[in-house]
Amino acid sequence: MASNLLIGSTGAVGSCILTALLADSSIGAVHTISRRAPKSTGPTLHAAVEADTTQWAARLAGTKPTPSTVFSALGTTRQQAGGLANQWKIDHDLNVELARAAKDAGVRNFVFVSSAGTGSMFATALPYSKMKRGVEDTVRGLGFDTAIIVRPGMILAEREVPHQGGPLLIGAVRAVGRWCGLGMQDRFGQEADVIARAAVRAAKMAEEGRAPEKVWVLEWSDIVRLGRTDGFGRGSKELGIPTANLPVSDTSTPWIASTPSGVYFGWAALNLPPSHPDFIPTPTPTSPTSTSPRRGENGFTIYPMVMSIGYNPFYKNTVRSAEVHVLHNFAADFYGAEMRLLLTGFIREERDYSGLEALIADINFDCDVAKRSLAREGWAPRGMNVEVDVPGEGVKVLRGGLLECGWLVRPSELEEGEGKGKGE
Repeated sequence: MASNLLIGSTGAVGSCILTALLADSSIGAVHTISRRAPKSTGPTLHAAVEADTTQWAARLAGTKPTPSTVFSALGTTRQQAGGLANQWKIDHDLNVELARAAKDAGVRNFVFVSSAGTGSMFATALPYSKMKRGVEDTVRGLGFDTAIIVRPGMILAEREVPHQGGPLLIGAVRAVGRWCGLGMQDRFGQEADVIARAAVRAAKMAEEGRAPEKVWVLEWSDIVRLGRTDGFGRGSKELGIPTANLPVSDTSTPWIASTPSGVYFGWAALNLPPSHPDFIPTPTPTSPTSTSPRRGENGFTIYPMVMSIGYNPFYKNTVRSAEVHVLHNFAADFYGAEMRLLLTGFIREERDYSGLEALIADINFDCDVAKRSLAREGWAPRGMNVEVDVPGEGVKVLRGGLLECGWLVRPSELEEGEGKGKGE
């Protein structure tokens, strides 16, 4: 099993990275090096508390077995460090030293949480961007199997020691999200847990040999794409039931966080990219002769789905998760595609099982319940053609249902806002 090491495990993003790593059952050991003990705990955590940062490189080099991936979310502020020179020693010098130590120790992948703006022409003119850019350049040149550079915007999180003016700026960015849509908020800042999940997901893809580049830079759009869908890697591998995994957060997905645990059924709208084998290139006619799912004007197609919300007692999860199984045989995964969900009914509470076979049997039963229920007129979408593979009856094309859910295929608030702006 993989072994990971995290530096900066007590900060806003680092603490969320640690939570994500500890929740991943595929990671055998999670090592941390920090000046104070991390708040998160778990059976796979091996925390090294060392107040003397000059010893951190040696601590990293002595970690056995050698971690396959090292994460650095290490950083401070000028105010906390007591001046720019001291901040440089931590944000730049210590990060550079640790990256070199990781390479010398045989670490294959390195993830550095940097900052937006380091790729601009003004990066060398601004002290903060300059120090982050310096670390990026070092990481790029060390020759890791994969170097992942995460460039978030404003980090949206409540800190133990607030940055000067930070709470006001964070409040302003979140207000943009409330008024203009989450997509607009994402352009300015991202929630700490979303940034963390993106970093962990990218690292896992690198471990699996699926990183798109040797030096992989995650800008804000990549962070959102990777960080808003994260899972435990079990759906397809162990269960043979592919799932889309969604974050459970009071800030980014409050409707999931407030929903009681259990298994639900409903409809999922997916906006697949043109490169996907299941992409529908043109709008599907709504005539009675049509046998294809309706495609909305903005590219969404509606499918039946089953959704599990909770801790999954069988796997003893320590964090609450939301897993969606779209009831359609896709030719390829749809990771990163925009998804909208409508819960229409409750099937059962979550429960523990004596074995994997019993769990799979119940999941398949849940899917059958969902298909039979959604095939009824009262739960079929109004004004749309959707397909449901009903047990014992085969594929049925539902037309003219009674459920109003046209919002599933409408343009997003961001798209509408951008369109209006361009037209004025």
